[in-house]
Amino acid sequence: MARPKSYDRAEVVERVRNLFWKHGYQGLGIRAIEEETGLGRFAIRTEFGGKEGLMLEALSSYSGDTETYVYDVLRKRDDPQAIVEVLEGMVAPHPETLRHLGCLMVNTTIENVSLDSGPLREATDRHFDTLRDEVAALLIRGRATGTVRDDVDPASAAEFVKGAVMAAMVLNRAAGDASGGNSFMREAVRTVEGWAAG
Repeated sequence: MARPKSYDRAEVVERVRNLFWKHGYQGLGIRAIEEETGLGRFAIRTEFGGKEGLMLEALSSYSGDTETYVYDVLRKRDDPQAIVEVLEGMVAPHPETLRHLGCLMVNTTIENVSLDSGPLREATDRHFDTLRDEVAALLIRGRATGTVRDDVDPASAAEFVKGAVMAAMVLNRAAGDASGGNSFMREAVRTVEGWAAG
């Protein structure tokens, strides 16, 4: 008979997510994961698929938060102001999170240039492709309802927003401050506000 699990999987993933956010994938050793979670190497390997498996679950958890705080906002609206609200939220103080360390997805995207992990690339690409697609869908709806100018190209505008988010998060991390990308984001917001019709 299998021994019952003595840990909460969601809690383990959240703890490890914060460790990856602070230290990055390469900077986080198995020993630190063991100490933070109380799990042994065997459990990390068999229950989570090792360090990479833990990272993938951490990224999935992070994307779940994005679903709530970003995608749900974009899906309910058809006006550029919704995009502005999301962008401004990226550089607003978040004392209850590690936002001063940037974005876990952006950090992983950058770090994976040297790691070259296919599964990590798929996870980060999926995250940012979803952001791009949700922005494009909002702009298409906005053009149909007359809240977005007809000359705004949803595809290229959505790529701009995706790039603005990534750039602001790099600036936040470099500054060690959740508002590190403020100046940059003000200019991005001015561009998005210009997409409004009338």
